[in-house]
Amino acid sequence: MPSQYTIPDLLITWPWPRVVNSMLDDVRDEANAWVMSLDLFEPEQFKKFKACDFNLLASFVGPLESKEHLRVACDLMNFYFAFDEYTDLANRDEAMRIASDVMDAFRTRPSSPSSNKITEMARQFFERTVNIVGEDTPAIEQFIADFDAYTRAVIQEADDRTEGRIRTVEDYFLLRRDTCGAKPSFSFFALGLTMPGEVFKHQLMESLVESATDLIAIVNDMHSYGLEHARGLDGHNVITSIMHEYDLDLQGALYWLSGYAHRAVAKFQVDRRNLPSWGTEVDKAVEEYVDRIGRCVRGYDAWSYESNRYYGNSGLQIQKTRCISLQPRETGYII
Repeated sequence: MPSQYTIPDLLITWPWPRVVNSMLDDVRDEANAWVMSLDLFEPEQFKKFKACDFNLLASFVGPLESKEHLRVACDLMNFYFAFDEYTDLANRDEAMRIASDVMDAFRTRPSSPSSNKITEMARQFFERTVNIVGEDTPAIEQFIADFDAYTRAVIQEADDRTEGRIRTVEDYFLLRRDTCGAKPSFSFFALGLTMPGEVFKHQLMESLVESATDLIAIVNDMHSYGLEHARGLDGHNVITSIMHEYDLDLQGALYWLSGYAHRAVAKFQVDRRNLPSWGTEVDKAVEEYVDRIGRCVRGYDAWSYESNRYYGNSGLQIQKTRCISLQPRETGYII
């Protein structure tokens, strides 16, 4: 395997620019303080959590309406990290129990605190969200369904890692569309738009969401590949699946991925143009929803360069040069 490789710009034809919420500085400390108050992590873990700056990610991908909307977007991104950390450390039965308790907190919205830290995080975060966006039943139901699929897929991913399973590209995408967390993010950012359930279930909207989900998944896999390879965790990565199925080297797999991204962008745009009308008011909400999805896709890519998550302090330089040095096994950028 080459020691250096060049990453393509997978979103070169994506029409949404990088947009950052200007209220981030007003929210970041507050969001971090909330996570710290839950006593979820040991001090070293909390340092790693802060270095990833998931609040920056929220400022790229979340709604722009208000400080309160940004805050719950931060809560969602931070919750993803906490959920992954807790399920990563658990055995299969424990991970399934954690997932079940979290989903129960979303579905029943209990008023009493939970003794389980990750469940209490879910309870507080979702209570705050509904208080801000209101009782938007179709979007809430869609978010719960999407997050349930995410929790189940994360457990399946852990099983794949344990078994050393490398999926075909097609099978990989079937699982990755749920493990990447894009779908619950999209439906979460639909909260408050009061779109009818039929919008979420329309064939063209589902196709559009799938294309955007694939783009976030492959953007994430491209940026995380070096770190995962260094840790020996690259079995669940589309680049590995491409190399195995098509007998390509790393650079060849990235070229293949670039072509896939180009087709996904084109498909998204066609579906967007062909969406039907649901009436003036709903159409305005749909336009805003699609715009939020578009910013979300761009935001994940921007955050990958601008946080320390994948490239340490070298992200902006890598964004310019596109060149990455593959690290030896058992090393990493920040952890």
